[in-house]
Amino acid sequence: MFDADRPIFSSEQDRLNRAVFAKYLARCMLDHHDSESLVVGLYGGWGAGKTSVINLVVEELNFAASNMEDEEKPIILNFSPWSYSGQHQLIYNFYRRLSSALRSVPYLTHSERIIHLLELYASFFTQKPIPKSLRPKQSLWRKLTFKEQEDVYAWESGRDLTQVKAELNELLRRQRHKIIIIIDNISRLYDYEIKQIFQIVKSMGDYENTIYLLAFDKEQVIHAINKIDDSHDGEKYVEKIVQLPFEVPPILQQDLENILADRLEEIILTIPEDAWNTEYWADVFYSSLKFFFQNCRDITRYVNTLNFSYSRLRDVVNPVDFFALTAIEVFMPDVYFGIRDNKDLFTDLMDNVYVLDEEKRAKDRLRCDEILARNKRVPREILLELLLLLFPRLRQIYQPDLPFFHSTTVARKLKRICSPDLFDAYFRLSLQTGQIPESEFKTILALAADDEEFDQVLTRLNQDDRIIKFLDQLDSQVISHIPHEHIHCIVNSLIDNGDLFPQGISGPLSLSTPMRIHRIIHRLLQRINTSEDRFAMLQNAIARASKSLYIIVHELTEQAREHTEEEDTFLPIEFRDVTPEQLNLLRKLAASRIESWAKTGRLSEHPRLLPILFAWLDWGNEENCRHFVEQMTDSDRGLITFLSATLDKPITEAMHQYEKKPEWEEYLKDIEAFIPTKKLEPHAKTLFEDPYFEKLKEREQLGLMIFLDLIKASTSKIIPQTSP
Repeated sequence: MFDADRPIFSSEQDRLNRAVFAKYLARCMLDHHDSESLVVGLYGGWGAGKTSVINLVVEELNFAASNMEDEEKPIILNFSPWSYSGQHQLIYNFYRRLSSALRSVPYLTHSERIIHLLELYASFFTQKPIPKSLRPKQSLWRKLTFKEQEDVYAWESGRDLTQVKAELNELLRRQRHKIIIIIDNISRLYDYEIKQIFQIVKSMGDYENTIYLLAFDKEQVIHAINKIDDSHDGEKYVEKIVQLPFEVPPILQQDLENILADRLEEIILTIPEDAWNTEYWADVFYSSLKFFFQNCRDITRYVNTLNFSYSRLRDVVNPVDFFALTAIEVFMPDVYFGIRDNKDLFTDLMDNVYVLDEEKRAKDRLRCDEILARNKRVPREILLELLLLLFPRLRQIYQPDLPFFHSTTVARKLKRICSPDLFDAYFRLSLQTGQIPESEFKTILALAADDEEFDQVLTRLNQDDRIIKFLDQLDSQVISHIPHEHIHCIVNSLIDNGDLFPQGISGPLSLSTPMRIHRIIHRLLQRINTSEDRFAMLQNAIARASKSLYIIVHELTEQAREHTEEEDTFLPIEFRDVTPEQLNLLRKLAASRIESWAKTGRLSEHPRLLPILFAWLDWGNEENCRHFVEQMTDSDRGLITFLSATLDKPITEAMHQYEKKPEWEEYLKDIEAFIPTKKLEPHAKTLFEDPYFEKLKEREQLGLMIFLDLIKASTSKIIPQTSP
């Protein structure tokens, strides 16, 4: 497969039809008959393919050399300055490489003298001695008469720089070889190193029969020279040095499309056949997406990102939508974040709450225009065309007079990004766990104008594991800015959904979810002027709640602490949320809700069964409560559930440390509050001794064993003993 991020090395790998240009460039250098130094420039931006063109040029030079006589073959040096650092290091290594290239040519006439002069010349700049191996060989008489110096420097030769260069140029001029020096990656250097390369080419290394091929990003080099010289003459400087400029041929759009299709093939094979819509992809790609890609490296960046993210989200996203969104993420990150943080703008999240009138349309257009303005990659109309395809709601803003059809049901079925239920999934990898952008948070609060909509959004937040973050953001100064007419909706939804949320763990530095909900409800109620209105609001919320029960018990328990003088939360009556009489009425209402759950069979399945039973016992009809427990424990499943609820703490402790604690006996009182333990003993023994016992879960087995052990029941099967 073609790798768009690696340079090619031969014309056989050429997918962009640049071999012809490379041959022409190589022939231009070989056909240059003037012996004076020539500087050829190869201009191209990042990812334009300069290194690939250079490799094709070298291939052509080597091919041409194979048909030349030895005395005519070009001497090629491919120098990469990026491998070296520091001004003197750059000069030193350039001459080291050049000297090495000349020494490797067996058919170079006067080679020993040329190399010596080159080393002598370089020593003037590097301030380093000439290597012993490259000094001229001394005659036997001189070896006997004079002691060889350890270090030999250029200035000790008795000749100045001009004389050395003149003799070197004369010897090179007589050669039939061309010395072709290729310098790539110039744009990657530090500014002062870029200037140093041009000084080498024009002043130090402008030798006879020498041709330089310099590859760089012209704009970047000009900027670097302007910065170094503190002037605006960088362009003139480059034009003065580069005598024969060439631009890397632009990549044909069709070639880019073919390479992109090749790179995407492996990813597309992982997509279920019925999930890929070729017509929709064609609409997205040919109308807008294809203009995002300007070179091969763009393709590599895009495919690498897509390869990583799509494999993790492919089961929850529409592939075409995700391919398009990934292009926005890679090439226009600011636009991507704008989409992510404005869910209400790009989906119909709030369209059932607010009518999209002219005023609202104008405001939404301003918001969308600001996001479009963040784009510096493609013309505005191209990006807008893409967004109109991805987010049909925008057509109501930008094309209100044009008819179009959009089905929210179909969008949800196809997992389109425009569906509010699926929008967040597309950004799952770019958001911190549980994060809610400020714009989305405000949108959610605005939905409190409608009970059903707000209830649904809390359900979605819970499904996305973001409900705790929402409660955290809500439990702040935000509460003081919530419109009065929205308070009842928030209280209703929290009371109705509270049991469904992760409960959390209470600690010195943290609050459980029920306590966090109580704080929010309390602060909302405090914004209501009279206790009668506060009572009516709680009464309505409890009466309407159908999905939660424990949160009601917890809320009224916390409300009671304002009425208890022994509690540090005790408040005078005028500061309480409700009066004592109102609290008692709310308790009776809660007890009736508990009885309703008991009659429908839902109560026994509740994970917080014990505190709910105690609330029923304290606030409602004791006889009915005990009768429920008696009936519940008649069944095997009911008895196991009841013991698991009443002995929850001993079971948890036993699972972590298999050791019986004396204080466990206190939990028998919780059982006795509802039903005598002696009445449960025969049933519990039967379950323990039955083979069915082995099929129970660990917590259920422990519940039975701890109960029988605490009541000291005698069983035919031995109860595993724990140390006291």
